[in-house]
Amino acid sequence: MVGLPSLENREKILRNLLAKEKVDNEVEFKELATMTEGYTGSDLKNLCTNATYRPVKELI
Repeated sequence: MVGLPSLENREKILRNLLAKEKVDNEVEFKELATMTEGYTGSDLKNLCTNATYRPVKELI
């Protein structure tokens, strides 16, 4: 069984998942990583997917 990612690894995962997205310069990846303690890699992926689609959902 794989353990949960560390703070450093969550930050790396978030940066990687959002690398191709337009992210506001004010986004603090370290803060996001801190806020997502207990999240799995899959949870982080779902979080990023939902965040990237939110503006589209607001238009509909």
